[in-house]
Amino acid sequence: MSRSKPAWSGRELPAFFRRWRTDWKEEELSPDNYLDFEGGLRFALAAAWLFCPETVDYRGCVFLKENFRQNIVDDWFTRLEGDGRRIELVVNHVELWDMFSNTPLTDNDQLGEDLPQLALALGECWQGVVSARYPDREITVEVSDEEDGSYGPTVTFWTCPAVSAGG
Repeated sequence: MSRSKPAWSGRELPAFFRRWRTDWKEEELSPDNYLDFEGGLRFALAAAWLFCPETVDYRGCVFLKENFRQNIVDDWFTRLEGDGRRIELVVNHVELWDMFSNTPLTDNDQLGEDLPQLALALGECWQGVVSARYPDREITVEVSDEEDGSYGPTVTFWTCPAVSAGG
C-alpha cells in the first residue's frame, strides 16, 4: 500500500477494543468510552504531539520538529544537492514499528495489524495540520506499508510552493 493524500475510511475497530466491548457485554460502547474507562486521557494528551506535530520552517522546507537536527538537515542539503522535496521526505519519514518498539505487536491484541489504520489516520491529520500552517505551500503526505514487511507502516510528507490560480 502506498498512497498520497491519505483518506481514512472504512476503518475497522481494533481487535483489543472489540474484545473489551464484548467483555463489558455492551456492543454500543465506542472508542471514546474506552478512553474514559481506561484512563486514556494521559495517552490522548501524549498522542496530540503525534497527530498535531510541531514543525520547523528551515531553508524553504518544512520539517517535523521532533526529527529536525540542523546539522543533519544541512548534511542532507549537501548530499541531495538542495532538493527540498527529497530532503523533506527523508527527514519527515516516521516508521510506526520504530515508534512503538516497546509495544508487543504480535500478541493477542494484534496491534501490529492495526498499525496501517493508524498510519492512515496520522497521514490525514498531518495533511490538515501542515496545510493549515503553511497555506502558501502544497503539502503531500505519503502513507505506505512495505509489502515485504521490512519497514511496516510509514508516514512522511513534503512541500512545494502552491501554484496560484493565475498560473
